[in-house]
Amino acid sequence: MVRRTRGSRFSGTSPATDRPARRARDGDRSGAAVSRIMRNATLVCLAVVAAAWTRPASAQIPPAESVAEVRVTGNKHMSTDAVLSHVKTRAGARYDESVTKEDERRLLQTGRFDTVEVTKTPTPGGVIVTYVVRERPTVVKLQFDGNKALTNEHLAKELTFGVGDAVNPVAIEAGRQAILNKYRATGRHFATVELDAAAVKENRVVYRIVEGPEVTIRKIRFEGNRHFSNFRLNQTIATSKRFWPFVPGYLDSEQLERDVHALRNLYVSEGFLDAEVARKPLEFSADKTKVILTFVVKEGPRYRIAGLQFVGNTVFSRDELAKRLQLQPGKFFNALSLRRDVKALEDTYGELGYIEASVKSDKVYKETPGTVDLKYTVVERDQYHIGRIDIRGNSVTQTRIIRRDLGFFPEQLYNTVAVEESKKRLEESRLFEKVEITPVGREPKTRDVLVHVVEGKTAEFLVGAGISSNSGLLGNVTLTQRNFDLFGWPKSWQQFITGQSFKGAGQTFRIVAEPGTELMRFHVEWFEPALMDQPYSLGTKAFFFTRGREDYDETRYGGIVSVGHRFKNRWYGELAPRIEMVEIDSLDSDAPPEVVKEKGQNLLAGLKGTLVRDRTDSRWRPTTGDRFRLSYEQVGGDWTFGRATGEYKIFRTVYVDPLDRKHVLAGRLAVGNIFGDAPTFERFYGGGIGSIRGFKYRGISPRSKGTDKPIGGDFMVFAGAEYEFPLVGDQLTGVFFLDSGTVEEDAEITTYRASTGFGIRWVIPFMGPVPLSLDFGLPISKHSDDDTQLVSFSLGWTF
Repeated sequence: MVRRTRGSRFSGTSPATDRPARRARDGDRSGAAVSRIMRNATLVCLAVVAAAWTRPASAQIPPAESVAEVRVTGNKHMSTDAVLSHVKTRAGARYDESVTKEDERRLLQTGRFDTVEVTKTPTPGGVIVTYVVRERPTVVKLQFDGNKALTNEHLAKELTFGVGDAVNPVAIEAGRQAILNKYRATGRHFATVELDAAAVKENRVVYRIVEGPEVTIRKIRFEGNRHFSNFRLNQTIATSKRFWPFVPGYLDSEQLERDVHALRNLYVSEGFLDAEVARKPLEFSADKTKVILTFVVKEGPRYRIAGLQFVGNTVFSRDELAKRLQLQPGKFFNALSLRRDVKALEDTYGELGYIEASVKSDKVYKETPGTVDLKYTVVERDQYHIGRIDIRGNSVTQTRIIRRDLGFFPEQLYNTVAVEESKKRLEESRLFEKVEITPVGREPKTRDVLVHVVEGKTAEFLVGAGISSNSGLLGNVTLTQRNFDLFGWPKSWQQFITGQSFKGAGQTFRIVAEPGTELMRFHVEWFEPALMDQPYSLGTKAFFFTRGREDYDETRYGGIVSVGHRFKNRWYGELAPRIEMVEIDSLDSDAPPEVVKEKGQNLLAGLKGTLVRDRTDSRWRPTTGDRFRLSYEQVGGDWTFGRATGEYKIFRTVYVDPLDRKHVLAGRLAVGNIFGDAPTFERFYGGGIGSIRGFKYRGISPRSKGTDKPIGGDFMVFAGAEYEFPLVGDQLTGVFFLDSGTVEEDAEITTYRASTGFGIRWVIPFMGPVPLSLDFGLPISKHSDDDTQLVSFSLGWTF
């Protein structure tokens, strides 16, 4: 190839004389070059497209390495498709022996096969993979022999297989053990369950049962315990002696071992870090139906706190952290207090935005016997502010209703304590089944807040009946909407019928009708907890009430309007005017003269001011904190008087059992005084539920001098304590109580009453957080004119 250059001797003419011609030729050559470039570009594009289309063909798996077909042989009961559903090898894929081995393992794990073998058969079109299975035989019969206390249906529920399932020796043996455990849990300590091996060879599963006697616990003894009483130890263990019909008292050997651990945990939690707990051999009666349990305790020394150590803290000094702790040097070690202290330290960081800070506690044993240091290791991590606040899950409740209960805002430090309090407020509103507040996002130093709610059923329609020692037999028809919207009028009749109107604003609307043997009560009420989304409340109530008293009938009807304001630090104030008409009629001939004077209609117009501080952890079932209430009402109308009342309640969790159930000690003090001349139907009375148990409703009262009938007093004082402890699950609890107080004509104490007793509280889930209360009270100090009563019962919290 010869390369030409400009002015070359091979050009045939001189450059000067042939310039125009050369220009023409250069133009021709340029066009040809462009054509060649376009043609080459087209060919390149076609080549790329062709390569793209042909690549799958060029990347195809060689026939010798591909799976041509997947087969299953040996299956009789399980279909081929069902077998292949556990297999990942597929026709057209590359053959991979590691995949077939995994397939083999998965098939064996189903429990349907005794053996699984994978074969590989090469063919011109690829590899044929065959899964050769040998199925286990299926259960043709399931039989229980010897069972009387438990039915076949009860026993079958303990098994993981049934007729038609594969004969699996492991499942069959597990079933035998499950049946035995079921008998042991119901007190059949000597029960035996055997498997008929010969029947299994015939694909029949037969359990032969010898139930043995039902063993109940006659007595539980404790030896070596000095710090804790037998009663306290009995409350710690789940095993109980028989108390028919409430407690069956079955012997359960597995539960006994758990009880041993629970007793030791109790001692360790109270500072007896070296405590040991064991159990003596069981002492059976001659007929093996009763048993005595004996737990042996070696308490050892009770450890005190020698000192405090902090590691990893830079934001707060040692002294700043130490003053947040309950466990200080010199105090006895206590596990509950330690958990609270760890939480207090994490909250200290959490209040300042250190939401990922963690605190770990350790015990460091000292040379001095019976002493330990508490070492707190702090991991502080980063400080965060709040970005966006996203609220999700509320399809009915308006977003503003949720947002107004949140105690945090964008751009603030992320305060974990405020988040927890906000979560609690939302939960106690009873608008939601579940509330979750979590930090989200990855921005440095900033976290968004996701508030996710699951809305609950806020509308309730209850029809029922109840009985109370204070009010007799009562019927009840209640319609309640806790998420009411007074301005959510329906846009169509269909919207109203389907319940899509009048809800979503967090208001409460309730209609109650209670006809009864001793009283009838009807009322309609509406309450807005946050008027205009501000810390103000507004409520209205219209009511009608009639009751047959001892010597007369009392009828009341009227209305109340309340306006309240929530202050900081859990204070709440309220003003509530009322207009009420009270009618006294149907007087007996021996009715007290004080009541005779009130016969007919009595108009009352009052204005009541109330101040409340609530620092409890729950509005419904407080376990810690206190609650203070002070009120004064000035009444005018046909009667003029003032009524002042004050009440203080305190709650303390004294113990948390291994099931995380709390033992709560509560105290109460209430005082009231009336200024002026109040009618008998507005005075104070004592006795019954909510007052002094062991006395009848209104059984404590000054008496009329003419008839010795109760007429109420102008001064009252009540004081009491109650200890509540779990009995069964979270729904049934027991209480011991001490009530005391008096009602007097004037502000003095002439005869002080007191009673003691016990009771139970049963929370019925579908009736909300209020329990059924049953109390047995015995007066230990009383006046000769008082009316006493052994049993008091009602529906609702009373202390």
